[in-house]
Amino acid sequence: SSDLGDPGMSDRGAGVMAASSGALRLLCIVVVLASLVEPAAAEKENIVKLTKFNFDNNVKRGAWFVKFYAPWCTHCQRLAPIWEKLADQAVTKEWPVKIADVDCTVSKPICEKANVKAFPTLALISDGTLKGKYHGDASVQGFQDWLSSQGVMQGGPSPAAAAGGEKIASDETSGPAATATHGAAVKALMHNMLARFPTDSAVINMYFYFAVGMLFVVGAYIFLFQIFEEEDDHDKDS
Repeated sequence: SSDLGDPGMSDRGAGVMAASSGALRLLCIVVVLASLVEPAAAEKENIVKLTKFNFDNNVKRGAWFVKFYAPWCTHCQRLAPIWEKLADQAVTKEWPVKIADVDCTVSKPICEKANVKAFPTLALISDGTLKGKYHGDASVQGFQDWLSSQGVMQGGPSPAAAAGGEKIASDETSGPAATATHGAAVKALMHNMLARFPTDSAVINMYFYFAVGMLFVVGAYIFLFQIFEEEDDHDKDS
């Protein structure tokens, strides 16, 4: 009897419902995971990530305390949580110095320019000039005391620090980024987009783009199903 309907159509309809239900469950999971990782991500993002594409434009103005590191370095790995706490404190207390890091395995020219000979190297850069390197204990208090002795905690360099230093940041707008390959430029653009849109958290943005992609796939599946359903109905009518 025609009242029973088409079993094939019923199966496809069940498939669409299952896909939609799966997409909703996925979105719920994304929201939960995002809420869990957001605090940790926010802490790490207090550290400014400097690369060969943005180094000069950033450090040529203001005071910067920069960690030059390599991911494989065990000393760097031990320093990482302390560096995060330092960055959190700098942001919370609105210090006039920014806490940053440079991965020397991907930004080797910057590390060579800063004369990095060992990992980690912690350097104070003021208005594009290398003012000094830290050689004390790896502690938040030790870093703060040293930065105070350099005068940057008062919003400006001390007379001793201002007297010398090596210029390592170019004032020119052209540089490594201008001569980079198209692939590197596209990679940098995608990285910046992931890090800045729609939020300031790269981790949250990654979940957002993943969820949008899954919704697009499910939407396309439902759209195609409707087209096939209309064709089947047309064939039956004819």
